[in-house]
Amino acid sequence: MTYEHDQEARREAADHALSEADLRQLAAQVATKRTSLGDDGWRGQSIAFAPANWAGLIDGMTVAQAGKISRGEVFDIAARGSVVDVFIASFVWGSGKRGYGPTRCRSILELAGTNLERALKRAASAQDPIAAYAILYGGYDPKKRAQAGDEAWGRLTGYGPAFFTKFLYFTTPGALILDHRLATTVHRLTKMPYLVTSKGRSRAWSPYRYAVYLHWMHQTAHRLAVEPDLLELTLFES
Repeated sequence: MTYEHDQEARREAADHALSEADLRQLAAQVATKRTSLGDDGWRGQSIAFAPANWAGLIDGMTVAQAGKISRGEVFDIAARGSVVDVFIASFVWGSGKRGYGPTRCRSILELAGTNLERALKRAASAQDPIAAYAILYGGYDPKKRAQAGDEAWGRLTGYGPAFFTKFLYFTTPGALILDHRLATTVHRLTKMPYLVTSKGRSRAWSPYRYAVYLHWMHQTAHRLAVEPDLLELTLFES
């Protein structure tokens, strides 16, 4: 990573390392999850969705009639499709059958207009997860975030970290998903600050907080000798 506060973020993540006892417990959960996934592993994790609800958005995609979409299929779309296709596919995968998913996706598309493709291309070309995150977040300083539509960055109305980290996960090496469930689980395990409020609500995670989270995930995955993707899935379902 080229993030200027990367070493500080790395140290903070290390300060919240799991105890050996907690690590053994998590290792058992990861092993159980790996077994349940079968031969395709975490790439095969599929999410069911209602194709009719996404009409006009997924037309032409190979998953359009299947009624389910896997991580591997979204990675395949990222390898050969446009950034807008990845945006939509990651939204389908991230929403499943939740009713607000298609509505929110269409709203972002409508409000962003031509800014959508520009912002997504810029983030996807960053090749660094913190730089890419900052583009869609609206800068590095949470107190001076750019407004949506500011061409200096790539912040989009209605497209927050819980969903744009899904896009980054499929397009940017080293990126991982950070949403409410993961923030809550990591906070519960480590007491890491600034992930959730005292009332358990998600915070608007800054690029620095995302850097700490990424380091913690990669450090923990290394200690467990597993892929960060499998760790993320295990924690999400904990």
